[in-house]
Amino acid sequence: MDRPEPGLVKWSPNSSVDAFVHINLQYRVVQLYEPMGHARKGRFDYHKISRHDDFPPLTTYDWSPTNPGLLAVGTGAGVVNLLRIDDGSNAFVELGLKMTRTCQAVAFNTTGLLAVGLDRVRMDQSLHIWDVGRLDSLDKKGLPQDLAGLSEPKYRLEPSVSISSIRFFEDSPQTLVAGIKAQGLRIHDLRDPQSIVLFQTKCNNNLTIDYADQNYFASSALDHPGVMIWDRRATSRPVASHTYMQAIEDDEIPWGGALRLDRVIETDSAPFLSEGKHSLIRSLRYCRDHRGLLAVLSRTGQLRVLETNKERPSASSTVSGSPELLQVRKSYEMDASYTESSRKNNRIVSFDWVTLGSPVLRPRLLVLRANGCFEILEQPTHTSDHVFKLVPWQAPHRGLEEHTPYLDMMRFESSQAPGMLGPLLVENALSEVPIFGPDAVDIARTAEAALRPGLASSASAELVNVIDAPLPDSFHTSSTIAGKLRVLRTFVREQLEESDKLDALQSQLGDLKVAKDGDEEATLASNGIGSCSEIHEALLSTLSEAPGLPREAQCVVDHTMLLRARERYLFDAVTNRKIVSDDPWTRFAWDWVADAEHAADDGAMIMSNMDLSYLGIYSIWKNDLGRFPTARLAPGMTVPETSQWERAIGSYCKKRYLPKFDGVYTKRPHHRQLCLEICGWGDIQRHDPSGADAEVDPEYPATTHTMAAARALFRGDTKLAIQILKRASAAHPELLFVPLALQLMGRGDKRSAKEQLDFDEVVASRTDPYLQAISSLIATGNWTSIANQRSLPLSDRAFVAVRNFSDDQLTTWLQEQVSRAVEDGDIEGIVLTGITDAAVDIFARYIQKFHDVQTATLILSICYPRYIDDVRCAAWRSAYRAHLQRHKLFFHRTKFDVESTKRSRREGVPTLRPPSRQIALRCVYCDAETSLANNHGARAPATAPPALATEARNPLLATSVSAGVSCPNCGRHLPRCVVCLEVVGVPRSDRPEEREETKMAGRFPTFCLRCDHVLHLDHARQWFARHAECPVPECRCRCNFKANPELDYH
Repeated sequence: MDRPEPGLVKWSPNSSVDAFVHINLQYRVVQLYEPMGHARKGRFDYHKISRHDDFPPLTTYDWSPTNPGLLAVGTGAGVVNLLRIDDGSNAFVELGLKMTRTCQAVAFNTTGLLAVGLDRVRMDQSLHIWDVGRLDSLDKKGLPQDLAGLSEPKYRLEPSVSISSIRFFEDSPQTLVAGIKAQGLRIHDLRDPQSIVLFQTKCNNNLTIDYADQNYFASSALDHPGVMIWDRRATSRPVASHTYMQAIEDDEIPWGGALRLDRVIETDSAPFLSEGKHSLIRSLRYCRDHRGLLAVLSRTGQLRVLETNKERPSASSTVSGSPELLQVRKSYEMDASYTESSRKNNRIVSFDWVTLGSPVLRPRLLVLRANGCFEILEQPTHTSDHVFKLVPWQAPHRGLEEHTPYLDMMRFESSQAPGMLGPLLVENALSEVPIFGPDAVDIARTAEAALRPGLASSASAELVNVIDAPLPDSFHTSSTIAGKLRVLRTFVREQLEESDKLDALQSQLGDLKVAKDGDEEATLASNGIGSCSEIHEALLSTLSEAPGLPREAQCVVDHTMLLRARERYLFDAVTNRKIVSDDPWTRFAWDWVADAEHAADDGAMIMSNMDLSYLGIYSIWKNDLGRFPTARLAPGMTVPETSQWERAIGSYCKKRYLPKFDGVYTKRPHHRQLCLEICGWGDIQRHDPSGADAEVDPEYPATTHTMAAARALFRGDTKLAIQILKRASAAHPELLFVPLALQLMGRGDKRSAKEQLDFDEVVASRTDPYLQAISSLIATGNWTSIANQRSLPLSDRAFVAVRNFSDDQLTTWLQEQVSRAVEDGDIEGIVLTGITDAAVDIFARYIQKFHDVQTATLILSICYPRYIDDVRCAAWRSAYRAHLQRHKLFFHRTKFDVESTKRSRREGVPTLRPPSRQIALRCVYCDAETSLANNHGARAPATAPPALATEARNPLLATSVSAGVSCPNCGRHLPRCVVCLEVVGVPRSDRPEEREETKMAGRFPTFCLRCDHVLHLDHARQWFARHAECPVPECRCRCNFKANPELDYH
């Protein structure tokens, strides 16, 4: 047995005795404790009863179930000491052996027998059994030293083997199971020494028996992270059922096994485990109060609980007395912190189950940590699952349509509430009550009190740490999802600023205070500008990680995709930018898509049989058509060479009158022209109705004049930048020296320009990004620092790089930025990648971080599967369609299917397979099936009559068939209303649509499911308001019969 530090703990094996022992291996002290009061997570009350000092170094131990004061300790010298631990006498009795060898296991039974397992030695047995039952009746202090009968064991078994573990069965005290090293497990019946059952296995250590069902016991191996559970009924093969025998043959389960688990504990986090110096599994323990509950402790402190139950074979294959298979129903990780190296001193070194005596209480474990502290761990309650099933956590949620309280529990009638909510109420009533000592509560009475009539029906779900402040009126008055989200973010920030949680969440939410263009100061209050992707992440995290949102607000946050879909968030980029106006980064993506669509109109991006639609800067610069270039090439074309790319792009630039490239020297000027054009796609000033006067979004820390001046400077137009800043300096005097510095820089005096600038780069870093870029250019004149300034939008940085970097430098920079965009899930990366395979990688990370599968699916559906072939796109598309379908947004899902299929066309043929037919009509007379597609000639029914026969039968039949009134097969029309005798589905002579009360009801037919007679809905209401029978005279059907008229059927 391994020696864990700082010791061992064990709960009393006698269910009538509430006590536990702590064996301190370092000081060789045994201390007996009694629990008093509470024993739950976070609180454990106990006091020490007695102490036994100075026992020899132990290798194994066991506690007597019949005498609470008797502890057996085995040593490496082969000596077994019986310690008296309950009276403070330090008394002990020594059981000596004739041949010195290591004592590897000891075990008591319930009749006073003590089994001792020894190491192997020739010419002697290794399993000795003593009768120490006379010690159970001793009432005096201490132990007598001259007890007759303790000099020799009562039984000697297992010659020339090594015993590694022993356990007695409590329901059969004369039966024990012993682990034999290198052989397996043997079950001995002391009443019949010849009846031995052998299970061959290497799992012969850490034997433990399921006290609630003692047919099962578990064992493990020293060098294996798995566990075997055995069934002692496997005595011979004739008694085994066919199901069990088939499992033995097919599943590689050894004979006698009920469950084989090859990996119960983790071994990757402990490098020393692979060296073979320690056993992987330290101990196994079964719970006494609950059947099939097995706990496993590893050397690293991992404590896992396995909840097992029996497999349910068919009734025909069940054989009485046959061994049965088990299965793991659930597993629980009791302490997840075992992997943290910083908590090494808090890892669990020993444990045992707490005997509670009542299955109503939640199972608990007493654990000893490496720092010497006792702690109670509770198994996760089943009622937590009960609550999760009663609260609609999984979509679709209640509350969106019904306007019922969101995330609240289901309501039950008073007679049903105790049965449905009983486990939850009892669990709550017993969660914080004393269960030991004189103050222990009566478990049965407490459970009955929790189920009092009326108490169960009042149970409700409460949000934890909910924000008490009421939501602003603007939240309720806002009619768009963007407006509601914008109000909620402001509300959350205001609440966090007033609470103590601001410091803890500051790193996630960021300081997003910005100054508006106007009379406010131009210095933007911020402790430093992060990258654009960090600001975007902080923006989206404001609501997703906000603690305690009110239910109404949480409902909006959780249903953002559905609410956007209802506002027709689809493929219209102009509409989409308004729907996502609360998120400037997503809005930029749709603005970029709108410009890319405009550029690709009428095949304008098809150059020399190459389709460059929706490609980004990186794809253009690298001449990359994607992983499947043939999708963008005309049939029979091969991938063009670099010179062909340059000529094709040159003709496009000439055709579109793109400005001539006047930047750094390059071998591919036409590529740079097109790349600069793509950098301008998505510019807010192009898409905002205000044009050049468009305000910068409040979520981005910048001002309009600094953005316009910086962009003019990036284009090389210093004069325009100076003019913009001069006009802005009237309202912001602190900017007066910036245009002066730019003028000096334009004359070539960079040193004087830097001196005239009254703030350095450190000061500028606390202002908006564009002002920081201007100051950096004045101070250094280095375009590289601006291109790498991640607080600037990626499109502006790409513009600087394309215009000022050499060819090789630009290639390296683009590769780095694409990799970073993929790593961060930066949606701005669309300007570099376009809607290509690289964009799929970006959106994969974007979905992982923000869970916005809707935006990713819509943007990628523009080019999937026309240009992109990626299984992730198909998975996201299916998930989004299922999300809409699950929430009954059938029209929106159908619209998405239709529009995405249109955009998948390649050479006029959709690359998306159209969905299967979902609506069909069946004639009740001839049983022929038809559909809307059939009626419009897309696919004629197999049984349709010839056109000539149809016309000969009735000249008006073709018209009625097209109108959906008559069957195209047999010609029978829809039935007649039995009240007015007019054919349903056609305009009526009494014109009910002209009256408000029958405007809608007059159009719908109703059918009786018993007699199949048909009525117009308004006629049915009028007739059955006074009658219960069918209007047809010969029909005796009581169509309007109500079994319980007292119930309200409406």
